[in-house]
Amino acid sequence: MIYRIDLNCDLGEYRSAHEERKEIAIMPFLSSANIACGLHAGDERVIRATIRRAVEFGVGVGSHPSFPDRENFGRKAMALPEVKLREVVCRQIEEFANHASVCGANMTHVKAHGALYNMAAVDLSLAIVICEVIANFDTEMLVFGLANSNWVEAAEITGLRIVEEVFSDRRYLSGSELVPRVNQHALITDIVEAEQQVLKMVRQKLVTSLDGIDHRLVPGTVCIHGDSPEANVFAKTLRSSLEREGIQILYPQSVR
Repeated sequence: MIYRIDLNCDLGEYRSAHEERKEIAIMPFLSSANIACGLHAGDERVIRATIRRAVEFGVGVGSHPSFPDRENFGRKAMALPEVKLREVVCRQIEEFANHASVCGANMTHVKAHGALYNMAAVDLSLAIVICEVIANFDTEMLVFGLANSNWVEAAEITGLRIVEEVFSDRRYLSGSELVPRVNQHALITDIVEAEQQVLKMVRQKLVTSLDGIDHRLVPGTVCIHGDSPEANVFAKTLRSSLEREGIQILYPQSVR
């Protein structure tokens, strides 16, 4: 059997020269990048610089829209009226696509950020609204969404192709949900544990939850959080270990 997986990272979120250097170090090991659109992090300069780096290394480019919440890095739940939510998401996708065009890139996927992503994973109506906005922009756009969540059904309902996402640096609950960040066990900081989790998800299509039970999933992409302290080390090590196991690192096949 031939195994292949996409390796993605949330980027364009740096706020210092040190964080920028870390993002630069991560890029060569990825096959896709989800780039902040300016509402939780980033600005025009950061967005375009990150897109250009992705182009340089042949990394797939996607927009990473969020709630308008820089103060909380987009990780605080917000209740926006549907009309406002549609406008916020649409504006981020359209503006990002324009930046990508200027940089000679083709945006081919969308992955919501932070609270917007997590809320949609458990709220089908919210996931449908976001997917409708994406479909109205481009019906051939790929959607990165949490494996086994409402993102999958919402993409199917709106005629979009879902790329089911799993996480290298997060632990799981019994329903395939991520352990909330407020839980002290949410984050995986040990690279060996991260390697073992990723290899099990890709090769066996299983993830072990905090209660010790294996749950089935079908990963299309593995995420590394770019703002994690050792994200550059995670990216390099995970790429090496996946390739050593004969697993191809490739951007998801587009419908284009």
